[in-house]
Amino acid sequence: MTDQKTCRTTTNGNGVGLDAALEDHPLIRSLCFLLKELDEQHERERQNLNITLPDTSVKDRALAMLESQYFHRRETYLRELTALRERS
Repeated sequence: MTDQKTCRTTTNGNGVGLDAALEDHPLIRSLCFLLKELDEQHERERQNLNITLPDTSVKDRALAMLESQYFHRRETYLRELTALRERS
């Protein structure tokens, strides 16, 4: 879903790609794994809401809240990745 210089995560199951120079850094690998898991969880929850809720304003609000929470949680990990990358 996000293309960072240190970590690329996708929600389609393609996995995580790392810069070659940083790929063995354990903290970066852990953060990338967490981001991948977060992306996959978000996609599952989004699909579940789309399937289970009727097309109403309730569904729109639920999806908006899900997106907001997702980006807020994701931002924390991205900040840490950026900090690690700048230190390396």
